[in-house]
Amino acid sequence: MSRDVTPAEVLELTGPTKNFLCPLSANSYGIEFQSFTIEDYDTKKLIFEVSRDRPPKLDLAMLTMDENAMRKIKYSFSEDVLRLPAIKTSLVFGVGRQELRGFRMIERHYFRDKLIKSFDFTFGFCIPGSTNTWDAVYAVPPLEESLVQEMIANPHETKSDSFYFVGNKLVMHNKASYEYIVEDRAQEKRSYDYLNESKFGAKGAKGAKGSKYDAGVAEDKGAKSEGAGASGGGSKAAAKYEEDVWSKEADYY
Repeated sequence: MSRDVTPAEVLELTGPTKNFLCPLSANSYGIEFQSFTIEDYDTKKLIFEVSRDRPPKLDLAMLTMDENAMRKIKYSFSEDVLRLPAIKTSLVFGVGRQELRGFRMIERHYFRDKLIKSFDFTFGFCIPGSTNTWDAVYAVPPLEESLVQEMIANPHETKSDSFYFVGNKLVMHNKASYEYIVEDRAQEKRSYDYLNESKFGAKGAKGAKGSKYDAGVAEDKGAKSEGAGASGGGSKAAAKYEEDVWSKEADYY
């Protein structure tokens, strides 16, 4: 786009954007996502992980000359993500030579172009050259079973846009789509058990909490966030949620 996009405009979106709202060159701060995990908060089992050592499956679109293909990703999650009462996410990201002030992420999730969840996270100050870990715990409201079944039956019709701001300047925009793996309820084993062959543990600094909603499909008033921390520096996060929509933080690679 030829003009700057504001957070307020992003929060008014009612469906996935057709195009990216900023160029790759807008990330002049050297922000780099290093890993992202989702964990069953109650059992502490990992149910999803993506990192440099465990990258997502390569999309054939990424083999094209389109530089924007690197900002699109397809995820496969267990259907358990849609049914767990609480999940924990952990995001590790690095910062370049410039400090970050007012680093903010707004993530909008849709199913068939209908908004089902919106996240609004504000990170505190991040020092130059730091590696930051942000952990969040979500109390996930139960979804209508009919909606869950539709999401499972229609791979990659669940989509998200993730917008990253420094101050009020949009510096990154990523897109993702999701499919959900059906688990055999007659079996104790799950599709993600391979992630738990060795004990998993992660420590995060303490930080933000808070939630706000917008009317609609599901409430997440019990949601809270635990922390943002930096090795070599600190960053605090405050989270706000809009009512009425489903929750899951993904789209990091």
